[in-house]
Amino acid sequence: MDVPRVPVQIIERSERVQAALRFAAGAASGGALTTGLNYLCDQLAMVCNAPIASVYVLEPGEELVLRGNHGYDREVLGEVRLKVGQGITGTAVETLRPVTVNDARVSEQFEYFPQLAEERYPAFLAVPLLSGSRPRGALVLQREKGPFSEEDLLIAVIATRALAALVESERPAGAHLILHGDGNARGRALGAATLLSRALPRRDPRRPPAEQLGAAFKAVREEVVQLVERARSALQQGCPALEEIGVALGDVRFEERAGEHLAAGVAPALALERIAAEVARALGAHGETARRAADIEAFLGAVAHRLAGHEQQRIRRGELLVSVHLPGLPALRGWAYGATGAICATPREDSTGVAVLSALGLPVVCGVKQVFEAVSQGDRIAVDADSGEVIVNPGAAQVAAWRR
Repeated sequence: MDVPRVPVQIIERSERVQAALRFAAGAASGGALTTGLNYLCDQLAMVCNAPIASVYVLEPGEELVLRGNHGYDREVLGEVRLKVGQGITGTAVETLRPVTVNDARVSEQFEYFPQLAEERYPAFLAVPLLSGSRPRGALVLQREKGPFSEEDLLIAVIATRALAALVESERPAGAHLILHGDGNARGRALGAATLLSRALPRRDPRRPPAEQLGAAFKAVREEVVQLVERARSALQQGCPALEEIGVALGDVRFEERAGEHLAAGVAPALALERIAAEVARALGAHGETARRAADIEAFLGAVAHRLAGHEQQRIRRGELLVSVHLPGLPALRGWAYGATGAICATPREDSTGVAVLSALGLPVVCGVKQVFEAVSQGDRIAVDADSGEVIVNPGAAQVAAWRR
């Protein structure tokens, strides 16, 4: 008896299937780690129907660094950093288990980064990247609403192997890498990189009284006044950018706005997050608007740290500041604590702090777009603000030549 023959079914190539095939094929070899991770995140975002797909890489100092992403501006790559155990992503790496939450905004573990404005995508799924039993980072998917299904989890878990393998094979050592930018003609500097964080501290679930928020605003304003006066006395001539900082951060409207949130029943820490998010939306512009927005964002971050009772990011003598924008407050702090210079990813006109450090005689190189792809916390950096050259992890011979 003849058995009827049934033709095979050719699977229709939908956008999701096409993305899955591209992910399975992997990233092109020989490219930068960030380029490969961005490509794979683009495919995963389509496969998982997630507006945001991110890969954090575990780097020295127990630091998780955003190295690949779909959905956010590329300038945040390398800038957004977490410690293992910090935030939802850090919790996934610390526990070596997937972590999910339907609304991160009400989670105690939520770590807020104003440049990401993650409140738009509060549903999180974070899965650790593993090489054997060793953590190498985390994959994070985000949506407007949860929950993530078991299918989503299984796809994400399966995808982590390819991502971890790419990290294993392509992770840049960063040694002897030479970058170029726009120097301020203030000579040379050599020091350890300290990457400025824009993260607001973990939200305080105790709901401190409104009086503490007012006290935090007052304390940071007093610090700004002291730093501005100290810098003014060190300068031989006027510095318009220094006065700009004093005017921008002396504006009481931000405290008034926080008071409006509190009157509506919003917790003080959450009120600061919301104001920071409003300010961050102005960062898409350039020039004067970006300068003012970056200054205000840094000021609000300092108030949030003071409110939470957390120490501000430490800057030690001999370190080099590395940032996307360089706001006035961290620039003044860095100068006061003995920083030797600074590197910015954005042009000099976008940052008040660049003008201030230039007036104070510190070397600064701006417009170094690749700096966060190349630099890790604590890396040794040589900066030549006359030529605009930046050397990451210079060798002994390079350091000797640099000091001649």
